[in-house]
Parts: sequence; C-alpha cells; structure tokens
Amino acid sequence: MSAARYRIGFLMDAYDSLNLATETSLLCMDELIARGHSVYWLEQSGLSLWGGRLYARLVRQQSTNPFLQDPADTIGVEALDALVIRKDPPFDKSYLHLTYLLDFLDPAVVQINSPGALRDVNEKVHTLKWPEYCPDTMVSRDPDVLLEFASRYDRVVLKPLDDCSGRGIRFAGADAASAARIRAMLEEEGYVLAQEFLPGVRQGDKRVYLVNGQPVGWVNRIPAPGSDLANIHQGAICRASELTMRERNISEVVGADLVNRGILLAGLDFIDGRLTEINVTSPSAVRQINEVAGSHLEIVIVDAIVDRIESMQPQSRLASSPGDAA
Repeated sequence: MSAARYRIGFLMDAYDSLNLATETSLLCMDELIARGHSVYWLEQSGLSLWGGRLYARLVRQQSTNPFLQDPADTIGVEALDALVIRKDPPFDKSYLHLTYLLDFLDPAVVQINSPGALRDVNEKVHTLKWPEYCPDTMVSRDPDVLLEFASRYDRVVLKPLDDCSGRGIRFAGADAASAARIRAMLEEEGYVLAQEFLPGVRQGDKRVYLVNGQPVGWVNRIPAPGSDLANIHQGAICRASELTMRERNISEVVGADLVNRGILLAGLDFIDGRLTEINVTSPSAVRQINEVAGSHLEIVIVDAIVDRIESMQPQSRLASSPGDAA
C-alpha cells in the first residue's frame, strides 16, 4: 500500500438525492479516509470557469457514516490530485456542459472517468460497437422504422438514451397501442433505442463491475414479481452468480476499449449472456456485490484510483500529509 497521501475530490449529486442502498462512492470515500487521504465533496452547482481556470466549492469529508463535513471553501480545482466524477445520469445538456468545463482542468489532476470518455461512450449506444455480443437492437427517431423493428418480435424494450436505473423504459409490440407509445416516446426523447426483449431477464440481469478493464465482481439482479425490470432501483432482488466464460471474454474485450478511452470504472449488464448496457457515468452495485460475494470491492477500486494517480503524476505534486490539501 502506498505511503503517499493524496487529495481526492468526488464530483457528486447532492447527498439528500442519493440512494444509500446502492451508493458506491461513499464506500470509496470511507476507504480513502481510512488510509489517510484527504477526500473532498463537490457538486456541479459549485463549479465555475473563470479566466480559463476551474474553481469549485470544495467540502472536506470527515466521514460518510455518520455524514460529517468541514465548512466549504471555493478554490482552484487544480489543488486536487484526482477528481472522481460520480454524477448520476440523466446525461442531459447540463451534464454535457459539465464535461466541457472539466476539460479545462489542469492535466496533472487525474480525472476518473475522463470527461471526454463520458461524452463519447453513451451507456446504451456504445454496446453496438459489438453487435455480435448484443440482442438485436435498433436506434432511430423514425416511428415507422421503430414500429417495423418491433413487428419482428413479440415484444421489444424501448429505452431513452440518456437515463439509468430503469427510468423511462417502456415495452412495445406491433399493435396500434405500441405505435402510439413509440410516437409519444419519440416526442419526449428524440432518438430511442429499441431492443429485442429477452425473456431470460426473469432469471436475472447480471451486473459485472470492471476496474481498469478487468471484471472484479458481479451480481445477478432478478426482477420483482410481476416486473420485467431488473434494476435495483426498480425493486430487483440481488443474488450471487457465476461469471460465464462468454461473459468474461466479452468483459475483457469491452474493458480494453474502455481503458483506451480513459475509463477506469465501468459496469456491464448481461441478460442470457448478451451485452445490453455499458455503465460509465457512476457505475454502482458494489454494495450488492459485496453482500452476495463477501467481498470488499471498494478496496479494489481505491487501489486502482491510487495506482492511477501514482502512474500519471510527477513526484512534485504529492501531498506530504492530508492537511496539505486546500
């Protein structure tokens, strides 16, 4: 374990908006604090760009359980050694603008995941770089094209491109009601992703957590009775599972692509061994993986964050003690 102490910021949503049952960032914060690092909380509302320099309202985090913080201070974000971007979707115009501001951050500050990668890797669409791994999928804003696609199957899943946790998902077929549903969703969303419905979802949707491109933990999420949504936020039940050879191979192929793009932390979703989503904005389920596997993935994540800092930063930026942070 490194003896150096670092200043690490977490770009978060407001604490009151977090789902503490699935929140991964807080586990990582506490692990970093336990190792003697200085951890800071910042939110998008506290970021400003002035004269080409990025400023933030930083709050030193003493602990997350109980939730204890020092008073806020507005300073240049380059005072940090690393910034861990953990803002949840929707990846809307505001999120896009956030990544533009983050592009101005001093390159000596390690950003996890890269804001450029967050722009480029749409969590729904990026899977289609590997169509051979995925269910049959169509992305369009043409209602006739989507309805024709839906007519090939008894049922398809309709997904918005910018949200998460099962929000906004609808189901359709080839009937008149489905046509109206598709048109209504297009009015709301613009482009819509339509995907072949996989009945195997009722046996579970597997989340595989990747750290630096490698699968390090997984959990099977089984929809609640009467539901076909296997998201934890939609009431899914979590169970231990095994990683198949196919899922491992896909994870490693996709993981290598993500690492090349600047993504350290990611979550892949599999139904019946087929890749359905790639989560890169704030991949979660670490608490659930820990529970079913008896693991402590936050240790693996923090090791990777520290390794990334040490591999990218010059010695002159090392903080000699936690108190050296801004």
